[in-house]
Amino acid sequence: MAIYFLGWTAQYEQRFVSYLAERYDVGRTPDRKGLVRLHRIVKKILGARCAGLLGRLYCKLAGFSGSDMLICNEGQIHRKLNPAILEAFPGIRILVVRDLVDSAFLTRWRSHFDAIYSFDQFQCARLGMQVMNQFLPIGYDEKRMVPVCADGSPTALFIGRDKHRSRSLLALAELLKACDYEVDFRILVDDSTQERSAYHITSLVSYAQSLASTLSAHVLVEMNQPGQAGFTLRPLEAAYFSKKLITTNPAILQSSLYHPNNVYVLDGPETWDAERLRAFLESDFYPLSKETIFEYSPDYMLEFLISRHGAAVREPAPRS
Repeated sequence: MAIYFLGWTAQYEQRFVSYLAERYDVGRTPDRKGLVRLHRIVKKILGARCAGLLGRLYCKLAGFSGSDMLICNEGQIHRKLNPAILEAFPGIRILVVRDLVDSAFLTRWRSHFDAIYSFDQFQCARLGMQVMNQFLPIGYDEKRMVPVCADGSPTALFIGRDKHRSRSLLALAELLKACDYEVDFRILVDDSTQERSAYHITSLVSYAQSLASTLSAHVLVEMNQPGQAGFTLRPLEAAYFSKKLITTNPAILQSSLYHPNNVYVLDGPETWDAERLRAFLESDFYPLSKETIFEYSPDYMLEFLISRHGAAVREPAPRS
């Protein structure tokens, strides 16, 4: 059984796929630029009818078998030749939904997959998907290779799109400044932005830049978008790198990632209190167990899918 990732093209996605490829029989789908160009040209002449043939040709050239697994994500399955590759793939097909979707999306794609997973438990209950843990794109065995944050003025970090969150973020910024924290908020302007502040930016932050900023910060901020109950990457980064977390997601209170010294939940007017927040910021960080950290790693994600849908070709590297 070989495992392939289709459409995982972002920097952080390429990182964890490369990490997993060192430990399992894992790889990205082969880059067949010639077929993609041919699809683009022929589609103009013959329409969508050519896609099925090119998808089957792609799978034949790649050597996919019925025992292989294809792992897709909701953001890329509709792009270029991906739908045809998915349709022609002879093995197990898995969809990992990382963002909020609607019933129309599931109606369009459900029949193409053997299983559909989401990180958001409320979304799973509402739309009939299966729950899986969010995972950090840094491998479990990479953790000890990451440098420790240097001492300095305490800083709170937020990086993300606006998504109707700027008002709450600006209020939190004032609260943090009242607690003598430096505020490093980078709110990416989007269609929801009504008024720009000194914290708004117009250029994407690369994963490498985001990771470097995460390592140097003392507190990470997670501000969930309306309707979101699943974890973003912030709680995982906080746990991996021993950072404190401020979040608006009360679901973390029931999670193995929660400890009152490590996580402050903004949920209700009484939690927006400078003295309460200051007491949290001044408390000692409580280290989480290795077992808990592992549950939110790409290693665990892949072993979870393998345990449900197949078996690894070779044993993963031992964890120490």
